[in-house]
Amino acid sequence: MPSPPTSPNWTPKPIMRWLIDSDILIEGEHGNPAFEAWSQSSDEFATADIIRAEFLIGVHAVPDAAKRVRGENFYRNRIANIASFANESGDFEIAARLAGEARRNGKGKPSLADGLLAAIAIRTGATVATRNLTDFKAMGCPCKNPLAGAGS
Repeated sequence: MPSPPTSPNWTPKPIMRWLIDSDILIEGEHGNPAFEAWSQSSDEFATADIIRAEFLIGVHAVPDAAKRVRGENFYRNRIANIASFANESGDFEIAARLAGEARRNGKGKPSLADGLLAAIAIRTGATVATRNLTDFKAMGCPCKNPLAGAGS
């Protein structure tokens, strides 16, 4: 591995490890230019098997055949090529606790899929890329909206 430059002004750029939620994938499927720019960064990207399924449920539920085909193509050409984490058995207990506590405390209404994604993010040290910051913050999960401005 090469040594870093010796200049006192050099600072290494940290690489963000992202775990992508379905709402960000939907933005990509809809052609959001912010998704395209972000997805071309040097950061590391992955998603989760549960998120792939969540995306595909939405695709197959759309009544418009042309939109279904667009969603299927986006999945095949983009999402299927992203690394994906399976849930480990312990993730289910963690997901239920995180989502249940967030609901009990009135801080959010995370779904089981949200809880499973949060459990994977916590286990792997990743940050969830999502527009649903409320529910993930309520579960104590590191999260950001990479498609929003610097204030997200």
